[in-house]
Amino acid sequence: MEEEARLFSALADPTRLEILRFLSKKKGCVSSIQSALKKSQPNISQHLRVLREARLIWYKKEGKQTCYFICKPQIAKLIQLAKRIAKGGDYDV
Repeated sequence: MEEEARLFSALADPTRLEILRFLSKKKGCVSSIQSALKKSQPNISQHLRVLREARLIWYKKEGKQTCYFICKPQIAKLIQLAKRIAKGGDYDV
């Protein structure tokens, strides 16, 4: 149950959801995520840490940059489902 609570806690922030939506389309380095979301680098890095600790994303060093990606494809489906539920739409997965 603790794992599920950590998952939902990590998903409970609009910026983290934006990051996950971005990463569901392609991997991204901190600078590309920062540019797309128009947030500060320290802010993005802090949210990335929370997502890593919740095991929603992982990273790979590419030269001097750290690039992030979604660990499991189910995460993108979960976010889509949450969006449909929040809007009162169809709940079928």
